[in-house]
Amino acid sequence: MEGGMMQAFTLTLLAAYFAVLVAIGLFAHRRGKKSAEDYFLANRGFGAVVLFFTLAATNFSAFTFLGFAGKAYTDGMGEYGVMAVGTAFMALMFYVIGRKVWQLGKSNGYVTPGELVGGRYHSRSLQILFTVIMSAFTIPYLAIQAIGAGYILQMVFPELGMKIGAILIMGIICFYVVSGGMKASGWTDVLQGMIMVAAMLVACAFIAHSLGGFESATHAAFEAQPSLFSRPGPNDYFTTQLWLSFFILWVFCDPMFPQMFTRFYTAKSQRSLKTAMVAYPVLISFFFLLPVLIGVWAHGTGMDIANPDNVLLLMVKNYTPFPVFSFVIVGALAALMSTADSQLLSLSTMITCDMVGKRVNYSRIVTVLLTLFAMAFVVFGYNPATGIMGTLVKTTFSGLVVLSPAVIATLYWRRATKWGCVASIMGGEATVFLYTYTTLPTWGFLPAIIALLVSALLLLLFSVIERMVVPAVHDSVPAQG
Repeated sequence: MEGGMMQAFTLTLLAAYFAVLVAIGLFAHRRGKKSAEDYFLANRGFGAVVLFFTLAATNFSAFTFLGFAGKAYTDGMGEYGVMAVGTAFMALMFYVIGRKVWQLGKSNGYVTPGELVGGRYHSRSLQILFTVIMSAFTIPYLAIQAIGAGYILQMVFPELGMKIGAILIMGIICFYVVSGGMKASGWTDVLQGMIMVAAMLVACAFIAHSLGGFESATHAAFEAQPSLFSRPGPNDYFTTQLWLSFFILWVFCDPMFPQMFTRFYTAKSQRSLKTAMVAYPVLISFFFLLPVLIGVWAHGTGMDIANPDNVLLLMVKNYTPFPVFSFVIVGALAALMSTADSQLLSLSTMITCDMVGKRVNYSRIVTVLLTLFAMAFVVFGYNPATGIMGTLVKTTFSGLVVLSPAVIATLYWRRATKWGCVASIMGGEATVFLYTYTTLPTWGFLPAIIALLVSALLLLLFSVIERMVVPAVHDSVPAQG
């Protein structure tokens, strides 16, 4: 009886939530100015509040609700240090990278990351290379959002199945993105950001209450497995090298997510970026603790969880009233949908603008094609054995972090060259490929960090050599900004 009531209540909440998202998309469409800059970048008009929420919501994904708790369940509290500290420091990149991206975008009319990098060196080929690499490594992250949606809906509607749930959510996301572009994505992010924070707070509070309070829940988990509260954890995962690896990875990788990079263009002013830079780590340091606690607390309950990525939802289902569980389902979907809509728009913007020009209708078609690709990945390509975190670290994060030396050099190093950037990108990605398919030493670090080091060294080496060989040509080409 209660199961039927839970399903009915959850369905009602989801229907209301989806209806509001669609309405925002349609409203954004009506309020749009029918220009490319309005569709792709909301006329560069996001103030501090919208910019903060869209940056935060865009970076909170299925990874946050499912992957964080899952990794904490298997490897302990070390997950909080890895995620919260590194991601909080990433906010410094809002100023280091975001400020310059905003300035150059506004002065030169840039819409995509590729335009900025290629524009510095007057190189169309470098622009396309950058876009192809950034897109190729972001698409798996987009597919992960669909997979997360499928898992979430399957918890409430097991007869639906993971794949059908994923396809349904991606279809809804596609509709409001195609309708309203960046305005729809940014405005829905404000709503989704509020929902996901409230849902996580409610989930943690109710679970703690059911387990006798925060202290009792934590003590029970410690009694069950003390190694959860020490580094390197029960499986010796969080070594010093790995902690340092993740810290470096988040700082340099997160700004390379196209959905984050393009949002630097949307800021109304530098003040908006500075406000987001200050507020972001405050929210991160608090918010990221909650799913980690829930994942660790599961050990104190005696639950045996086959798929760690489901631990948060199972804890909520077992230790909160069903209305709370239904609300958390909506919050988890808000987290992943706010990321997926931003990824869809950013990918379609890059592919369209860098390949065929700033054509809104073409971008809408690409958005639909990317949605279909994500659906196909869910049906045919996902391996649940690697988990959400494993999938992302091996694909998206490793592939994107090697782009950061080229971007930073483009913004700040006047002596960087086109072929230095090309060598950096290609050499870095080749290193990622080698570590994926061969056995090479990592000295305890993530392979992505080795690839980042190779990328930076190649940028330096090839830029110096190129300027030695053809100095006159490069001396005549001014740097941006």
